Amino acid sequence: MAASQFELKEHHASIANVNNRIQRHGEERQLAADIKFNLSAPNTVLDAFDPSLRKDLFRKPNRGEQQDLPHIGGDGLTEVKHTCLEPLKLNHEFTGYELQIDGHLDGTEPIVLVDVKLKKFVATPREGGSVDLSFTASAEIDSAEAAELTEAFLREDIRLSLSRREKTEQQQTDLAA
Repeated sequence: MAASQFELKEHHASIANVNNRIQRHGEERQLAADIKFNLSAPNTVLDAFDPSLRKDLFRKPNRGEQQDLPHIGGDGLTEVKHTCLEPLKLNHEFTGYELQIDGHLDGTEPIVLVDVKLKKFVATPREGGSVDLSFTASAEIDSAEAAELTEAFLREDIRLSLSRREKTEQQQTDLAA
């Protein structure tokens, strides 16, 4: 069974770090950024990494332990199976993503970055069926986006959307040429 696609839609997250750097393409120098995000999500997010990971880390509650809340549903895997585990480093990398950072205030323009690489995932299972997740998003940026990312970093709490960008026919033709 293949892993599902990692996506977030207007998910509450925080920016833990922004690192601006120079990325070299031969003699060309391009401004780039590494943005570290922290968030909490339902444990179903683990299915994007490996379909069996959630079942390896979580179990159904025993008699007397907290049961599933009726409105959450799911398969009932809400209790951490191995409480002695430290946070897990996941070696997955996802490329070709579109990243959107929105503030919590209406009327602000979102920051949109394309061709983003997601990497350095760390997952910490939590009782109740959630997982704390941190990861780094890397992308080429321009100086205006660097300033916008700095402002978002100062705000810290953001709404994060991530989606896999499908290559357009033109991009696929360009790659084939």
